[in-house]
Amino acid sequence: MSTTTEPEPAADRHGRPPARIAVTVNNDPVELPAHRMTGAEIKAAAVEQGADLQTDFQLSVKKGKHYDVVGDDEVISVHKGQEFIAVAADDNS
Repeated sequence: MSTTTEPEPAADRHGRPPARIAVTVNNDPVELPAHRMTGAEIKAAAVEQGADLQTDFQLSVKKGKHYDVVGDDEVISVHKGQEFIAVAADDNS
């Protein structure tokens, strides 16, 4: 019987484990690996963790009482508890 082990996470330059920032995407919990990520990276991480979206969806981040669109190549700062929504580009709701 063989066993597999997960590789140990790489430490940052200070010897700390990598960041795991807890956010939500379409109300699904997602842990992001960095404090600065592109919209495409956020969507890919969400899909990988089972969130209900596709990588070609339009991503938006909650800012107060409204949402701002995050482009696929746009780098944003990610903070614990942030709320994101992702909808099909042709969804007008």
